[in-house]
Amino acid sequence: MFDLQHCQAGDGPGLALHALPKVQSKWDRLTMVEMMGIRTTSELIEKVEESYSLSHEQATRDVEFWALSNPDWATVPRSLN
Repeated sequence: MFDLQHCQAGDGPGLALHALPKVQSKWDRLTMVEMMGIRTTSELIEKVEESYSLSHEQATRDVEFWALSNPDWATVPRSLN
């Protein structure tokens, strides 16, 4: 599993507007309302898990692989700490 830094819930507005089409093209079962409410990687994993009836491990892998190829998905830069 990848060791990605996760944004904290209070750190910012979550998904960047320019990332919404990328998220929608990858996970078309997520509604715009659901996507606008996503603030952290964990929340995205949870939504993917629920919407696609995936195991937590599979949803985590899918989101982390996607996040690696789309590093600008969040409006808040992830810290390197």
